[in-house]
Amino acid sequence: MIRKLLLTLLMFFNASIVLAQFDNISIIGQFTNWSADVPMNTTDGITYTLTSQNFAVSGGAKFRKDNNWDTNWGSTTFPSGTATPGGQDIPVPMGTYDIVFNKDTGAYTFTTVASQFDNIGIIGAFNGWTESIQMVTFDGILYTSDDFHFTANNVKFRKDNSWDVNWGGSTFPSGEAIPNGGDIPLTSGFYNVAFNYSVPNYSFVQVPVSILGTGAQGWETDIAMPSTDGGVTFLLENFSIVDGFVKFRTNSSWAKNWGSADFPAGVGTQNGADIPTIAGTYNISFNRLTGEYNFEEVLSVVETNKNTIKVYPNPSRNVWSFTTENNTIESIEIVDVTGKIVYSNQFYANEISVDVTGFSNGIYFAKIKAENAIQTIKLVRN
Repeated sequence: MIRKLLLTLLMFFNASIVLAQFDNISIIGQFTNWSADVPMNTTDGITYTLTSQNFAVSGGAKFRKDNNWDTNWGSTTFPSGTATPGGQDIPVPMGTYDIVFNKDTGAYTFTTVASQFDNIGIIGAFNGWTESIQMVTFDGILYTSDDFHFTANNVKFRKDNSWDVNWGGSTFPSGEAIPNGGDIPLTSGFYNVAFNYSVPNYSFVQVPVSILGTGAQGWETDIAMPSTDGGVTFLLENFSIVDGFVKFRTNSSWAKNWGSADFPAGVGTQNGADIPTIAGTYNISFNRLTGEYNFEEVLSVVETNKNTIKVYPNPSRNVWSFTTENNTIESIEIVDVTGKIVYSNQFYANEISVDVTGFSNGIYFAKIKAENAIQTIKLVRN
């Protein structure tokens, strides 16, 4: 009896040692609101797996060790790629996946799990009425498709990629889904789509694009940007920002976001750099198809008195000279790409020279005030 007990304890102890040899690897992301890790399984301490994991929302995800950020992996590609230490969030669409992650190489794959529910899809002029785009469901009742770009008008829903069972409607952006009904009069644009199989009804909600960051109201607060063309171009007028950084994103999620190192204008790219900002009041425009953005400062003078300030040479190694033909330069403030003020002075002259021999090479921004008009100019020191 004692021998059997000792043998059992020894086996348990040896098993504990084996298990303790393996790292604790998990996945975390928007699908858990970045608040909880989902542990992954392994038999060799190298390849980790997770089966039939639901992602109820689209958004970023990362792998990490021991439920903390000291060791984590990410990438910008889906459904497969190579995650790098401290990399970007993996953009995972809503769905159910089998996940494989190799801790040593960083290689990962997300494989869609076939649903046990009916297949409901979207079809329309956007794809030439050729093949249904499958929607996602977790209960067989509510089917969704997030951030879908409809490039042409009119759509329908149908089952099993066949016209045998299909639904149309007479109203947009929401309404009753009518069996064999007419085309839903959708207007092209970006939409979050929902179809309720049991009622049935449908809704198309324009995908919100927002700006956020330390230059706005923090990284936890999305400021919605209005659009009048189906969510392609956006304009936020008379918005005050502070020195800091911002980015643009959709659906309050990092799955799709745009950034760049340029200010006040540039072209944002997916997972690009944080956009440096200079305090002021701006009309902010953004095009989600091209990524182009512009921060046009709202001046405190009428357009006829608007000052035009020029700087030369730019780029420069030794000196920047600022000139104005109409008014008098009152002050110049220069910041680097981190928002740090590297030069500030007051004047009363039509031409000012600033010695930049002590500046590091790189991009700077000059905020120039001339008789109540304010102009921001991008500078380069080479």
